[in-house]
Amino acid sequence: RRASETLTQLSEKVLGCNPILEAFGNAKTVMNNNSSRFGKFTRIHFDTRNWLVGADIVTYLLERSRVVLQSPDERNFHIWYQMLAGLNDIDRQEFALEHI
Repeated sequence: RRASETLTQLSEKVLGCNPILEAFGNAKTVMNNNSSRFGKFTRIHFDTRNWLVGADIVTYLLERSRVVLQSPDERNFHIWYQMLAGLNDIDRQEFALEHI
């Protein structure tokens, strides 16, 4: 495989992580339906030839209290609603989530 193909695939993987991280770190607030409630730092790794060989992303929540308490007209992190949307009625009942 050519180096340019590998670089392209790696770049796509790094960029492809972003929507997942956004779901875990964004929430609806009074001012914004998709407000970022987290920070992230992307560290890019290069080899001795200065070729991109990897990356890792460090994230940290800025608003941990949102997990258990939201202000009126605000919501929890998007990921919880996305996960619940995939549950069927039996699972909702089993996990005592039928009111959601």
